[in-house]
Amino acid sequence: MKYPKTLHLSVLLAIAAILTTGSAFAADPDGQLQKSSSARPEALLKCDEEISQNYAQAELDTFFSSGYTYWDAAQLASYWGQDVDEAKARIGRKILWGPADVALLEQFLLDARLESLQSVGDLRFYSETSYTYDDAAALAEFWGDATPYDAKLRIERNLIMGNADEVDYALELANPKP
Repeated sequence: MKYPKTLHLSVLLAIAAILTTGSAFAADPDGQLQKSSSARPEALLKCDEEISQNYAQAELDTFFSSGYTYWDAAQLASYWGQDVDEAKARIGRKILWGPADVALLEQFLLDARLESLQSVGDLRFYSETSYTYDDAAALAEFWGDATPYDAKLRIERNLIMGNADEVDYALELANPKP
């Protein structure tokens, strides 16, 4: 089967829809099947939408409670051709699916990082930060880079590799508070 997990999710959603709206048919006292009023197509559709929304929220909640960061999601979003919120949900979904999918996720993240490192000069991720030119100048001096642009490139590489905290810490050290 090509997409077994998608199929399993569809089956689970269908079962949950039936369980939450009641059986499509209810037996009458004579043992004859009668159409249940709760099994209207609109009710099932509404239930499916609620289940889908709940599952989507569970995916996002799983992402936010994991060790993955915004920058990981941004890397994978770029790699997968999705927006960041879709990538966060996809990361959460892979975590929910179990260890084998997490291992695949880690490989995707590595591939995404390697691909992004090939175009570090674009400063694609740096442009999403709140770092200023003055921050880049301070970091250039702190790191011993020749120019603030060189520091921006180093920041970009750190963001790609998931090291945003290290950049923030270096910036704190470069700009000590009196």
